[in-house]
Amino acid sequence: MQPMRATGRPRRLPVSLLTRMLFMLLQPDSSGDALGRPTDLESRDAPASSPCRSANAHLPDAVAWMAVWAVAWVSVLMALSWSPPTDSVEQLIWVRSIEWGYHKHPPLPTMMIWPLVQLFGIHEWVVSAAGALVISGALLISWRLVRELAGNHFAALAMLGSLSVTYYSGRTNFYNHNTVLLLFVAAAAWFCWRAFADRSPRAWLALGLMLGLGALAKYQVVLAAFCVIAFWLAQRGWRDPLHLRGLLNAAMVAAVVFAPHLWWLVANDFLPFRYAAHTSLGAAMACAQRAAHAVHWLADQCNRLSPALLLAAGLLWKTRRETMPASSDPVPVIGPDARVFLLIWGLLPLLTIVVIGLATGADLQFQWGTAFMSFTCAALMLFLPTGRWHRIERRDAVTGFLAVQILLFAMTWVMSPMSGLGLSKSRSAGFRSEHFAQRIGPPARAVLGGPVRIVAGSARIASAFALRMPERPLVLLDGDMTASPWLSVAQIRRHGVLWVGDENSAPPPGLERHWVTGKLWWAVQLPEPAAQEDESPDD
Repeated sequence: MQPMRATGRPRRLPVSLLTRMLFMLLQPDSSGDALGRPTDLESRDAPASSPCRSANAHLPDAVAWMAVWAVAWVSVLMALSWSPPTDSVEQLIWVRSIEWGYHKHPPLPTMMIWPLVQLFGIHEWVVSAAGALVISGALLISWRLVRELAGNHFAALAMLGSLSVTYYSGRTNFYNHNTVLLLFVAAAAWFCWRAFADRSPRAWLALGLMLGLGALAKYQVVLAAFCVIAFWLAQRGWRDPLHLRGLLNAAMVAAVVFAPHLWWLVANDFLPFRYAAHTSLGAAMACAQRAAHAVHWLADQCNRLSPALLLAAGLLWKTRRETMPASSDPVPVIGPDARVFLLIWGLLPLLTIVVIGLATGADLQFQWGTAFMSFTCAALMLFLPTGRWHRIERRDAVTGFLAVQILLFAMTWVMSPMSGLGLSKSRSAGFRSEHFAQRIGPPARAVLGGPVRIVAGSARIASAFALRMPERPLVLLDGDMTASPWLSVAQIRRHGVLWVGDENSAPPPGLERHWVTGKLWWAVQLPEPAAQEDESPDD
């Protein structure tokens, strides 16, 4: 017998409700084409209003489905880690001082989270929710655009694939420069298509705004600019005065938006570029190493895509003997311009990263693909005939997606520190920051003679400690004042510092190191009495 609730209904009712919502997303287009009008740009003079209303009719279902997915993943990821991701905690440290730039990156992600911190305070769930919001927003924009280009059924399958990519499913709680850039890349793609499809000067201006904001998130937005230029060239934009002016206007708007950060860069000796030169971009690998590393990077991107590829393979195998579409409605025709657009935005940035690695010998970071995979599933689907995807039944797609998500949940648990299997590779997830903060906090306060106002040391360790301490102290990142503009020498002298570190680091000379474990220590830099006496009542 089915287990019953107090109302007498089966417990699987919520699952059925969610399934019906996804079925709505998989409903075929009644018009018989991708948007109720041709998707080839050359066959369209102006946008029609009814297709937009038709597309927006499915938006509430998409938002609801995305919300359930995001809440489920954020809850699982927070429950299976001792500490939040280092990049996410970094934003909670930087938000203590809003600047036009920081030593590693541009300022926009920190600026965007500032209102949430003012409303809710400095908490792990705040930054995790912010990560889920920007990722979900980007994927919704991508789904909406793919739906216009290729039809509802195709877009829904592509969205299920994107939701299975581990950049998004396994990192839904990440709020960093890559995930914020993801949002602006998706928005830039939307306005790029609008600029050509609608012949809209305003869309060109909006595109420039998105690229400028993306540059304030991460400099890799230049890859999105390459996509714009590539599609502009494919459309022979230089022959059309509207698109020629549009491209120039977009560049001008982007430059104006980026100008304050450029001023900060000049005033601060281009700190982020120096940081990049000392890390990834300054690796200068030998030619043989470059090729091997590029292959390794591509293999890692395929690994991130593997759940989506598994889902597609399973659905294609199940329908291998089918010859007719799952619906009697005509299969939408994807125009050549739409195909070129999806291939450019889905594949060109990833291939460009490989070329950069081969040409410069840079140490390609695996997470660089995060911002550029929201259209990759749709682009890869184009390598099979469109009708092949329309043989897939809605129920099979939902079942396959849920099976892949359950598999991903299980793998996340196995690879987490909570499983006890020792397979976790995340240094942040396995760091028991709250436990150590409770052990170190009381003796440190006793030595300081009051609350802990400043924590210093390794950025990863000190930031996690600060988040777990009730005082929410400021952090002196790696003991570097340049990297910590929210702190002054006067504050350090007045309040003292709690130093924390591991076996690979040491406190400043003259401080006594207290070992908590064989790998973790703490030390106290006492306040200076003269600085405390000089403290004014308003400080």
